[in-house]
Amino acid sequence: MAKGIGIFFVALGHMEDIATGTRVWISSFHMPLFFIISGILMAVKDETSRDFKESVKKRFRGVIIPYLWFSLSYFIIDIGNLNIVHNIDLRTFIVDTIDSVTFYGMSVLWFLPALFLASVGFLYLKKKFPDKYVLPGIFFIAAIAYFIKIQFAKLYAAHEDSIIITSLINIVYIFLRAAIAQSFVGIGYYTKIIFDRMAASRAKITSFESSRGGTLAVGIMMLAVNMALATQNGCADLRNIILNNVVVYYLGAFFGCFGIILICKAVPAVKLITYFGRNSIIVMACHINYYILYAGIKLAWLVDSVNKRAKHYVFVAVVMITVFALSAVVIEVINRYFPFVLGKNYIRKPETKNV
Repeated sequence: MAKGIGIFFVALGHMEDIATGTRVWISSFHMPLFFIISGILMAVKDETSRDFKESVKKRFRGVIIPYLWFSLSYFIIDIGNLNIVHNIDLRTFIVDTIDSVTFYGMSVLWFLPALFLASVGFLYLKKKFPDKYVLPGIFFIAAIAYFIKIQFAKLYAAHEDSIIITSLINIVYIFLRAAIAQSFVGIGYYTKIIFDRMAASRAKITSFESSRGGTLAVGIMMLAVNMALATQNGCADLRNIILNNVVVYYLGAFFGCFGIILICKAVPAVKLITYFGRNSIIVMACHINYYILYAGIKLAWLVDSVNKRAKHYVFVAVVMITVFALSAVVIEVINRYFPFVLGKNYIRKPETKNV
């Protein structure tokens, strides 16, 4: 549920036609949410007690294999844009190719190498060191990474016209992103552990059903705090490591992410949201570079031209409905016929009913 809501905000945040305040709020939590969920799932599955090499292999199949296939599809689309429709120039094509090969990531694909390195890095630290060192360690590493990024940003700006220098700096950025993402993985992991201990201590007093209203209220209050902090911090960008006030950003991300997670815990599951949550990697990868978002915007403009009185929320609704309807088509095609794109080695057969 939380991943489904997160991927909705990812697509919404990539629309140019949304209010600045909305964009600021979305940027305060939408990418940390996926890293925090990754950490929570590590705790749920007790991954830290499993064989490290097997965990790395599993994450490679589930994260890097999709990165490689989607990068290949982006490369093919870029060739078409360069030679057929002439939407990009040769420099852009070269930069995109270098970004893909170096794992910096074209467009939204930056997220997958960051997730892989952050998860593997956190698992490694958990294997090697006690918790009393890991928890402060991940924040120390993130702080160092952010400091290095600020210094490299000046170098990047001074050599922005050099593909070689900027590409080398981008390689460094891959690991800086992962270092910051690793701290959010750790936040998810340790918060889940703490919540479980608290729940165990009051298990005989309060059941889930009787605490559902309280959970919902806490989730809503956390979101309210997140909105206030986001307003103070301004628009952030984890891809380019622009966090503004780092302390406010982390607090805002924590309250926003767990506000959504607690709300999802309190309300009944919605199949449509969980469907897109389970397939969030596909939606993430396809909604921009497969021109799905572009198609939604074009359709929304068409609706606006027909109905001159349509409100802005109608425009946004048309875009989002189009994006997720078309994304569902891509999801079904990949899951049914090309599961290897997701690192799976089987083809899902259509469901049949007995007559």
